[in-house]
Amino acid sequence: MKYLLYQKSFYQEFTEAVELFFTEHFRVDFSVSLVTFLRVFFLVALLFLVAYLLKLAVIPLLNKIVSKTETVWLSALMRNKVIITVLYTIPLSLAFNFNMLLFEKQVTFFNFSEKVIKLCFVILFTQIIFRIINTVTDVYRQENSYTTVGIRTFGQLIKMFITFFAIISGIMILFTVETKTIITILGAMTAAVILIFRDAILGFVSGLQISYSRSVKEGDWITIDKGKVDGIVREININLVKIEKFDKSIVTVPTSDLVLSQVINHMPMMNSGTRKIQRSIAFNVNSFKFCKEEMLAEFEKIHLIKDFIIEKRNQISQHNIAIPHTEIDINGRQLTNIGVFRAYVEHYLRNNPNISQIDPIVVKQLPVTPHGMPLEINCFAKSSDNLEFENIQADIFDHLLTACRKFHLEVMQSITLGDIKNNLSS
Repeated sequence: MKYLLYQKSFYQEFTEAVELFFTEHFRVDFSVSLVTFLRVFFLVALLFLVAYLLKLAVIPLLNKIVSKTETVWLSALMRNKVIITVLYTIPLSLAFNFNMLLFEKQVTFFNFSEKVIKLCFVILFTQIIFRIINTVTDVYRQENSYTTVGIRTFGQLIKMFITFFAIISGIMILFTVETKTIITILGAMTAAVILIFRDAILGFVSGLQISYSRSVKEGDWITIDKGKVDGIVREININLVKIEKFDKSIVTVPTSDLVLSQVINHMPMMNSGTRKIQRSIAFNVNSFKFCKEEMLAEFEKIHLIKDFIIEKRNQISQHNIAIPHTEIDINGRQLTNIGVFRAYVEHYLRNNPNISQIDPIVVKQLPVTPHGMPLEINCFAKSSDNLEFENIQADIFDHLLTACRKFHLEVMQSITLGDIKNNLSS
């Protein structure tokens, strides 16, 4: 600073010499405003030159270092222009010092230019912090981990507070308001400030809970019970979550919904390589019947349940020896067509190469309803891919819906006018 103050007389002498030269040789009358304009022009040109030279010297060097070292953090800093933004503080610092040298006697303009430079410093430092936050978010986003959610929401909350305080600082600089006055006003407006940042704070807390519980991250396939939203998470912000539905439309929901609502994350299922099949077929109860010997002989020709039929027939014969009047169906043990079909379904699934044999295979009867008795099938396909899974599931039920006719079973469905006409014609 002492050096700059010492050089102050030089700039005054240099300015007076330039004014005298142009006045004597070109008869140019230098007014105060013209001199001020020339000084401002000189200062701005000098600052742009310094910024250009810094950028020209430093950036290519850093690009070479990044290309050779392949450092993740350095490349992220370069990509988000953090380093070049930090370099801009040097021209601004020069502007602050030159302002004292060039405009110290012009008090009004000096105060105005000083406020402008301070505002530029506030904007520049705000931009540096923003770009550092973007850099940290980008580095963790490449990992695509659950930690990314917490870092993103935390960074966005910091951005909001930095923006708020930058605006307050700008007001203090422009209107020369004391810090104590601003603090007093903010203290009186505490309730209003909390109300302004209520959604941001709620979203931030929700983001931390999501990150801590490791429940959802970007790229996950989720289903939100509230609103029946089903799709892929594309972005989790402090306020909103962007979900791409399977029809390519984008749905936005509040971040708090991921915590306050029931959310199903399908990624563990997708990562397991298997996917559950749970579907039922409703049969007409009136088509259920005891199996006669002719029916059992017919069923015994079915390869999948041949051994089952032989074993059951032997067991039933041994059991019914001591029971009188076995010619009546309800006396003793008897096989039913629905029971045999249930056994066929289970054997069919256990011999299906597309069904996981490690996971449970359950075929169960559900309570009878006015729409018949559902036979529910629970098993796991050996693929979690949507297309392959649907093909496996369709092949299974195409077969079972057709095969049930061999067991003299009727599938329940709504009666149409065509069904009535067919019954009348028959």
